[in-house]
Amino acid sequence: MSNAASQFAFNPLGPTSYIVANVAAPSPVQVSVDSTTQSFGQYRIVNNSSRTVFLGVGATAAQATARAAPIVAGTPQKTIVLVPGAVEILRLSNNAWFTGLSPGGAADVYITPGQGL
Repeated sequence: MSNAASQFAFNPLGPTSYIVANVAAPSPVQVSVDSTTQSFGQYRIVNNSSRTVFLGVGATAAQATARAAPIVAGTPQKTIVLVPGAVEILRLSNNAWFTGLSPGGAADVYITPGQGL
């Protein structure tokens, strides 16, 4: 398959991982993408909660943990903000590590590797 951005519906290509973002970010989980079909991973990320999640993503567990940080006005962060109920499909590095910080309390986040929009 091509490494170009996919123009078809999202197709799951691996098991869904589950993290509970909380006031203290949990231990990161690594979500693998089949590197024989693509050199970058596409991930469907669902914030199944009524709370904002600051998602930390990185090439290592330590990097993901460092990036799971709230954004303060005037201080950019390398975090991905998931608003309540968000469903996002993002193109990230293969085999990325994920964790999340949710200042409001527990928030369920599901991450599925795959390909497509």
